[in-house]
Amino acid sequence: MDQFLALVPDSAVHGTGARLSIASFLLGAAGPEIYPQWRATAVDTAYRLTGFAKPEPTASDGERYEVFLTFLDQFRDTVAAQGVSLSDRLDAQSLVWALVNYDGGLNWTEAERDALTSWRSGKGTLPPSPGPTMTTPAPVPPVGPPTPIPDDRDLRELADALLLDEPFLDEVVQLLRDKGQMIFYGPPGTGKTYVARELAKWVAGSADRVRLVQFHPSYAYEDFVQGLRPRPNESGFHLVDGPLLEMALAATQDPAHTYVLIIDEMNRGNVARVLGELYFLLEYRDQPARLLYSQDEFRLPSNLHIIGTMNTADRSIALLDTALRRRFYFVPFRPDQPPINHVLARYLDRHHPQLGWLASVVELANQKLADPAAAIGPSHFMREDLDETWARRAWEHSVLPTLEDHFFGQAQRLADFDFDVLRAAVKAPDEDAPAS
Repeated sequence: MDQFLALVPDSAVHGTGARLSIASFLLGAAGPEIYPQWRATAVDTAYRLTGFAKPEPTASDGERYEVFLTFLDQFRDTVAAQGVSLSDRLDAQSLVWALVNYDGGLNWTEAERDALTSWRSGKGTLPPSPGPTMTTPAPVPPVGPPTPIPDDRDLRELADALLLDEPFLDEVVQLLRDKGQMIFYGPPGTGKTYVARELAKWVAGSADRVRLVQFHPSYAYEDFVQGLRPRPNESGFHLVDGPLLEMALAATQDPAHTYVLIIDEMNRGNVARVLGELYFLLEYRDQPARLLYSQDEFRLPSNLHIIGTMNTADRSIALLDTALRRRFYFVPFRPDQPPINHVLARYLDRHHPQLGWLASVVELANQKLADPAAAIGPSHFMREDLDETWARRAWEHSVLPTLEDHFFGQAQRLADFDFDVLRAAVKAPDEDAPAS
């Protein structure tokens, strides 16, 4: 899209809205259900009404359109959770257009039309509520930089259990100690979540001081930080703390220990909307911010650390704004680079030495794939009962479906990733040797 628009003189079509609208219309010839048309006013209104984060001002027209496609995908997921099935992006675009442009059905009441108009104008209100039940401010956490992680713990045992290099884990711990929050990113199957959980337990010293939450398209600030929820078996609403505030309170009341909150699949949610004022608090832990619902002054406690994980296969990590990137350290988990590229070979050597050739099969496949963001991770094959039969099953039913999606419309490329073809290429034995 950017290459096409570079050839269109600005004097012929002026302004991002007009140029992007024309480009997306032409791109729709490749399939409008995949590439629906972009219209500036409707898109901007939809972003405002849903709280979706707009692209950075410096984004190119192609990047703006990519953000729009991500919005439609998340919109489909959100309405699906409410029982509305949309078959593709064009369906999602049509419903969005209706919500921001049309005045309702013929059988709508005047009150329903007024409610829609009020919502569009941003004046919609919450249902009547007796108000928050909290009458005292939340305790003020300790200020200052993140609490140091004790140095008297031996990383060698953890590195050995995770099949990772000790210097790599030491670097990760140093980064977490410095900033207090970090993100593991890489394709599926690279062990990001597993390593995050084990490292969190090591850092905290106990699994009781670790909590994991998973972001998804319908996850909101009210779920993560604080929000109003219906009272059980009563009318009205009450204020409920999310996992962030619960962990912050626990860390505040126990300053001698470190607490870790893991955010799994972080980029599947609308990160800017979910985090809210946490953007400020992550960078300035010694300063308070006022919470949206309770209006309490709140600081992130220095002994609460955050580890996020992000999958790169869907490319959505590229859409993260620079404000978020500045607040986290990012650690790549790439199957074709150390230390992840050695994990499967080490696992097989330790537990299934007769299947050592399988690591060569995965390495060769990743070389042919030549795409670190979609590379095949070792976790597909790390199971206690692994044998050649299960290795083939994992390949056929876990690896290949992902590759089929990656090579959509390029069926001929999949022939290079046939299990038997790769197995022969690495000169694996015809049958597994009996275990010694």
